[in-house]
Amino acid sequence: MIPSAKISFTVGVMQAFSSLFNRFGLGFAVPVIAIALVVGALAGMISWLDGPSEGLLLIGRKQGFLPPYFQKVNRYGIEVRIIATEGVVITLIAVLYAFIPNVSHAFWIFTVLATQVYLIMYVLMFIAAIKLRRSQPGRSRSYRVPALGLLCVLGTVSSVVAFVIGFIPPSQFSHLNPLKYTLEILGGILLIGLLPPFLMDRLRKPSWKAASDG
Repeated sequence: MIPSAKISFTVGVMQAFSSLFNRFGLGFAVPVIAIALVVGALAGMISWLDGPSEGLLLIGRKQGFLPPYFQKVNRYGIEVRIIATEGVVITLIAVLYAFIPNVSHAFWIFTVLATQVYLIMYVLMFIAAIKLRRSQPGRSRSYRVPALGLLCVLGTVSSVVAFVIGFIPPSQFSHLNPLKYTLEILGGILLIGLLPPFLMDRLRKPSWKAASDG
């Protein structure tokens, strides 16, 4: 519906909906779709903030990955210090938009980095599922997935393929050196997705386990 050379990284979805609906005389539905996308984005943002922070708090307490300062929760049991730290990090990343000439390209780079890190986690989850099924076959679970091994293999292969595709620059980046683009994405993955877990593992202390909520 949209020529590839004219697709915007930031508003490409709305471009497609606008072109489609206007083609069939349904232009009035474009604002409705825009509102639905905003609501969906907000819901996704809430889950992205809440899920990882709770998981980080749990593993931080049990395995000693987090200093006691970050293990504090408020009276409602919310890990406010972890969430506040997330907010600071994301704000710093957002500030980078002010120093990058092309916002659309910057948005694409950040989106690719987030997707690549997610794909790594999916591969790890598929591997963990197979390992747990084999190492703890008799463990009582809330539900049991049939053909788990096959599904995990398919999921792993799909994730790896998508991960590799992420290193291929889109047509809008044709002016960039493919090797430079690949190295930038790889460097971002190492910095954002691998360095923090590595440092957490290296710096953790036994005394940080099961810290008091205070």
